[in-house]
Parts: sequence; structure tokens; C-alpha cells
Amino acid sequence: MISIEEAHRRILDNLPPLRKERVGFQESLGRVLAEDVLADMDVPPFDRAAVDGYALRSVDVRAAPVELELAGELRAGSEADATLGPGQVIAVTTGAPIPAGADAVQWLEHAQHSPDTGRVRIRKSLEPGDNIVPRGAEACRGTKVLSAGCTLGPQDLAVLATFGRTRINVWQRPRVAVLVTGDELIEIHETPRRGQIRNSNAYSLSAQVQRMGIQPDYLGIVRDDPVELGRSIAGGLDRDVLIVSGGASVGKYDYLKSVLQDLNVTILFSRVAVRPGKPTVFARNRSALVFGLPGNPVSSFVSFEIFVRPVLGRMCGHSRPDLFRVGGVLQEAMSQAPGRTSFLPAIARWDEGAWRIHPVSWKGSGDMIGFSRSNALVVFPGDRGSISAGEHVESLLLPDFFIRS
Repeated sequence: MISIEEAHRRILDNLPPLRKERVGFQESLGRVLAEDVLADMDVPPFDRAAVDGYALRSVDVRAAPVELELAGELRAGSEADATLGPGQVIAVTTGAPIPAGADAVQWLEHAQHSPDTGRVRIRKSLEPGDNIVPRGAEACRGTKVLSAGCTLGPQDLAVLATFGRTRINVWQRPRVAVLVTGDELIEIHETPRRGQIRNSNAYSLSAQVQRMGIQPDYLGIVRDDPVELGRSIAGGLDRDVLIVSGGASVGKYDYLKSVLQDLNVTILFSRVAVRPGKPTVFARNRSALVFGLPGNPVSSFVSFEIFVRPVLGRMCGHSRPDLFRVGGVLQEAMSQAPGRTSFLPAIARWDEGAWRIHPVSWKGSGDMIGFSRSNALVVFPGDRGSISAGEHVESLLLPDFFIRS
């Protein structure tokens, strides 16, 4: 049995190289950029009015209040050239180009237009540059506006659109398959007979993969038969990552490790000092990574978050895909049998300037109903048997933390 730190080291040492692909920018939300994006023009491309008002020469309003002649109007999108003379103003809307000769824009609120005289009373003075966004203030042509490695959000798509980048290079997402094993499993539309349970792991694991922006292939339920399991795993090895739930322990009918060996898949570890999830398998051949996760629902869920998430995230190009860690104050005492690092369900809340960590009552690694009330995992160090209320603990925020807070 190896430590969780050693397990992570072996996993990271066996990651495949990243692959690029070119996609339309509207399909790039949540993807990781694989190139720098440069501005193809100045933004704004001209001196631009920052407010609705009147473009003017600041020297003409130093003695405000003053009356000046209205010499025209420029709206956003206008291509008309205009030149401002001494003692004149030109009405402008937000985003309009600044006319030649003007060096400031006065707010509509500080001006009053008299249609009868064609003049505008400016009530406040201005400094040069007031309420003007200079050409290139946001970006100059050729400057970097997005960096390789960033995860593209809605605001980044706006940047891509601004500079006409209709197609971009992103890191390719891995192809993932999910397979579950067990004679006791039936599909969710079936009625269990004595000794049977509905298959839930395939759907929780698939949803966890989908949370990362990847659409997995579900390969179905495989019986506890080495020949059938071998066929199914062989079919799953044409993906980049194969996740197998069940059959990873040391029971009489746990065939996963022997089947992997028969298929010339190298097992890099098969037991980790964690709770839940000790019988977690990590293996690889020339083209695929294989994770064998425990069959108990909570063990399967937690093992995915601790071991599989970092792999899928890095294969997508994310530099830090692990669950977010916070330090907080434990609200109730906790205990465990020492020897393994535990990840135990909890509710994390920000309250009065600190994280408050409330353990969730549950009945072990088969109790997904109790576990489903949690939004975090308390990290319980393996060298400790108890933690008292009021002590500082580390917790991992689960991916749906913000909708469960």
C-alpha cells in the first residue's frame, strides 16, 4: 500500500503529452487556450467618447459657465469626419469618435442646449482628456490580449470576438469511457430482485466527467466474469482514459488486476492509504490510462475526485485542476482509525470571516444518500485518530460547492 503522495507522483509521471485542436471560438467555452492571442488592431481604434455629452476644447470652458455654439452631432458608428473650431461643441454619444480639435467631453448633466439659439451652456470646466478613451487605451495592435493556458470564459469569448478570432487552438480533451462491473448490478429502469441493486456508479462517474466538460462513453455493466471483463476492457482501451468501477479489490470475483495483466496493461499501483478508496488501481499501456475504482458508491465518487480529476484536468490543459482547498474551523469532533488519510463528507460555510466545517452524518462508503448532503471533504490526516471541535482542518470543496452552499 502506497501513500497518497506517492500515488499522485506515479500518476503525474505517466501523463501523456497534450494535443492541440482548432475549434470555432463559440465552441471554446471552458476550453484551455493553446496559443497566445494578439490584438489585430488598436482598441479602441480611435479616440472615443466615454459618455453621452458634448465634445469641446477644454480651454474654452476654463471660465465656466460659458455658452458655446453647437456645431453638429456624432453618434456611435458614425463614419463622418468632423472638426471642432474655437468656441464650438459637437454633441456625441457614448462610443462616438472624438472630432478633430476636441480634447474633452462634458456630460449631458453638466450642459444645457437651447434649441432657439443653437447654443449650449456648459456649467463646469474640464481638463484635457476628461471623458475620452484614447486610441489603443485597452490594447495596441500586436499586444497579447489572451495567454496560452487560460481557461476560456464568457469574457474571453468577447475578447476573441473583438479581434476577429473565429477559430483558435485549444488543448484537446481526452476521450473517456466508463465501465462498471458486478453480478449484482442492474440498470436503473429495471426492478431489483433479491440480491440486486440498481447501477448508480456509472451515472455519478459520468456526471463527474461531464462536470469537467468531457462527454464520456458509457460501456455498460459487465458481469464478474474474466472473459467478458477482458473483452470490455480491451474495447475501452482505444480511449485515452478508461474508468472501471468495481472488481478492483482482492475478493474471489475481483478480476480487474488479472485481466489488465493479461492485456499487457502495466499496473502502477493497486492500493493507496486513503479512506474511502484503498483498492484504487492505476494502470497504463502505450495509449491509454486505466483507473480501477472501488465499487462502493462513495468510494468511487471520492476516488474520482482525488485521483482521476487531476489527470483529466491536466489532459485538458488545466494547470491546477485539483479540488480547491480551504482551511477552516471544525464545528464538531471527528474520529477515525489511524493509518490512512481520510476524506470525509462535510458542509463548508463562510461565516463571520472564517470557514466553518460541519461534519456530515453518514453510514460509510455505501451511503451515497448521506454523502449527497455534503459540499466538501474534510482531510483527516492518517497519523491522527481524533480531531476536536475548534481545531483547524483542511477541506476540499466539491465541484458543485456553490450550488450546495
